[in-house]
Amino acid sequence: MYLEGIITIDPSQLTEIKKVKPTKAFKKFFHHLTLGAISDKEERETFTAVAILQQLNATFRSLNITNIIKIAHDDINFYHDQDGKENDLKYALDKYEIEVNDAMSVHFKQLKLVLEHEDNDFKYLIETEINRDHKIGVYPIVIKVSGLFKEFSSGDINNKISKTVSNQESFDKFKNDKNKWFDYFLNKIKLSLKKQIETDDIQTYTKNKFILPKQKINNKKDIQPNTQGGGIYGGYHGFNDFLFYSLIWSDIMHHNDNITIQNSYYENDKGEDLGYAKEVETSNDIFDSESNSEIVNSSTFDEDPLSINEPEVTESTSWFDSSSWGSDSDSSWFDTDSSSCSSCSSCSSCSSCSSCGGD
Repeated sequence: MYLEGIITIDPSQLTEIKKVKPTKAFKKFFHHLTLGAISDKEERETFTAVAILQQLNATFRSLNITNIIKIAHDDINFYHDQDGKENDLKYALDKYEIEVNDAMSVHFKQLKLVLEHEDNDFKYLIETEINRDHKIGVYPIVIKVSGLFKEFSSGDINNKISKTVSNQESFDKFKNDKNKWFDYFLNKIKLSLKKQIETDDIQTYTKNKFILPKQKINNKKDIQPNTQGGGIYGGYHGFNDFLFYSLIWSDIMHHNDNITIQNSYYENDKGEDLGYAKEVETSNDIFDSESNSEIVNSSTFDEDPLSINEPEVTESTSWFDSSSWGSDSDSSWFDTDSSSCSSCSSCSSCSSCSSCGGD
């Protein structure tokens, strides 16, 4: 078990609306018939990479979050700490600003910033993703905060977990207390973001997450990193000690007294989402790594309540724009060029933020 917080940010920046070629076959056909008039649309943010990183730097430094793991610019790693260096945020951002050129800062597609932090209760992995182009209504900046419980990183971990989940009252108290402190940390980030970045809106969500391994985990050496999926499974330095307890948590709960887990999310040991359950008993075989199936029965799970907050593109261009025509997997024989529209206007860059949060 661990906690995950999602912070989505809509900065108050000038945006451009650009047309992109539709992905569905019939839409592509009409796109060419109408000389591009029939297109899906996306927002393009006009902030530069350097400017937005300076503002995030100020945010994290104000919270004394100064240990960075990685900066990636369009999948190019400008910095990756594989040794657990401390207080390297300023160094990494300085290195990035020196090496990135003006064109890259203006025309990037995606930035990723991965940091780590600790307090009395949690070991945090903080992953920030900045997407320059995004669907209309989707916020361009997403911060995912994973909180792993520090008290289970060493010692007799099995016994510690067993005591925590020994009965419903004990488990519920533990879960509620951890959620309270985790939400407090998320709110500190949210308030700091508001001070450093002019925003139209910031939203936060918290998820209680349980890992259902595909096979029994006996020790930390059994943990296989998933560098493609990233997150707490990405093999980042120093996280396996904290991840191990979460991989054995479900098994221990299954073999203890039956407990009801409410309003929680489930994933496998690769970080792949399995679903949300409003209520499930730990006697269920999905918690037993020796008997659960490769694919957990979907009937176990309910509709995700957070899905109602997902933005919908409501803008309609004409009767040609029918979402029922074709599918994403349809062949593109109507299309002579499967790449995105190249006629987009270039972005204007904003000036770098002067309050970069540190020298």
